[in-house]
Amino acid sequence: MAVITSSTLAFCLLILSSYVHTSSAFITITPRTRTQLTNLLLQNSSESEAKQPHIVILGGGFGGINTALTLPTLPWSDQCIQPKITLIDKSERFVFLPLLYELCVEDASIDEVAPTFKSLLKDGKLPAMPGLSNLSSLIPGTEISTDDISFLQAKVEGIDVSNQQVVVSSSLDGRSLETIDYDALVIATGAETSLDGIQGACDYALPFYTVEQCLELKRRLALLDSYIDEKTQKGDDSTVNLVVVGGGYSGVELALNLVDRLGDRDETVQVTLVHRGKQILQYATEHNRNTGIERLESAGVNVMTSTSIVGVDPCEDDSMDSPLENQRCIVKLQPSNDDTGDMTQIDTALLLWTAGATPTASQNKGIRNSILERDVMGRILTSPTLNVPDFPNVFAIGDCSRAKKDPYPGTAQVAMQMATVASWNIFATLANGKANNRESLKLLPFTYLSLGEMMTLGRNDATISTLGGIELSGAGASWLRRLIYAVRMPTDRQRLTAAVDGTA
Repeated sequence: MAVITSSTLAFCLLILSSYVHTSSAFITITPRTRTQLTNLLLQNSSESEAKQPHIVILGGGFGGINTALTLPTLPWSDQCIQPKITLIDKSERFVFLPLLYELCVEDASIDEVAPTFKSLLKDGKLPAMPGLSNLSSLIPGTEISTDDISFLQAKVEGIDVSNQQVVVSSSLDGRSLETIDYDALVIATGAETSLDGIQGACDYALPFYTVEQCLELKRRLALLDSYIDEKTQKGDDSTVNLVVVGGGYSGVELALNLVDRLGDRDETVQVTLVHRGKQILQYATEHNRNTGIERLESAGVNVMTSTSIVGVDPCEDDSMDSPLENQRCIVKLQPSNDDTGDMTQIDTALLLWTAGATPTASQNKGIRNSILERDVMGRILTSPTLNVPDFPNVFAIGDCSRAKKDPYPGTAQVAMQMATVASWNIFATLANGKANNRESLKLLPFTYLSLGEMMTLGRNDATISTLGGIELSGAGASWLRRLIYAVRMPTDRQRLTAAVDGTA
């Protein structure tokens, strides 16, 4: 007869709760299981009150926010009391990146796409898990609460792993420094667009990863509408070029949504997608890749593969009588890996950048200010259990980490699944650190399970490939995509907001 250890039982409950957005199965807690869990949580109840451990999470993306919300659901007990959790991010808002363009075109609300961290944590109680009673209902007196989770808007300046401290600055000038002690640290700062390596890119290119960048694109598109209307009234039929850099998911989605947003201006506007690789959507499923390529062709998007941007220059022609004149530039292109190839140029009114996301971007220099070992791309090297071998209480998840030779995809679902495993392993690490802990809890290696992928191809168009082999595209896929994303939101309140906004 198989023996269910307390650590295995507790982790199973955690996994089931964390995958509530992908499964609707009803979970039943048997009397025997209830007894085992009770014994686990109440062991060592006679030990004296210990110092409350402090868990610091750097970065509030998918990995960071899900770690913060998962940790309080674990079976903290007298062997390791409920920790204080501090989530640190330089922005005040969590951003649900897959829906950022919907916010730009007002097809989604800011509360759905970018709620504040404080609003996600302010309720003080974590949402009940469908099909699974909260641990507070299993054992009287055991509360699952976000009361001990706080948010600090600050920029990370450095990490002192030897003294278990992080240094942050909360002021704009970076002069006001604060040192924060931790018992366990989670680094989930993700990757950001790096424009430093391309001459002129920082001056003209607009990345598309933050709420501020989203609102700036919205402003520029409004100016573009006015400029095109004025050109049309004057009888000027010259083409206005828009360039999107990067042929991954974000670049293809952005290019197609731009075409959709600009409506019937096909003869006036030319959208060009530039990708340095041989094939766009390299890591997409065959169905999604083929559907994306087909949509790009039918939309008239000019796709340039095996092409690199080698420089961005100001446009000397000041014929554009519009506030967009300041963003107008000359994009210089050259065949990838061929310095002798012919160089071409595109006079563009709008340059959008989705390529080159890296943990070594200048925005993440505070994370680099530590002795943590990294690979050539700046990713922190971890063990399969997601912690740093030389500093077992330091964990790194998501885009800023590498847990195996071939890095995991830089997607939201990878970060969310890592958050679940990292949360358990943090709990086990802190519990095992107690001298009188009766049972050593096992740290679990991370294994990624791809649940499928979804892409928006326009306002009422999308493509979906699921874990079960279901492939769908078109308006039905667009509706289903918004519904699935609604269920994957971090909290019940946000799930409800997203469901109402996205499926109305």
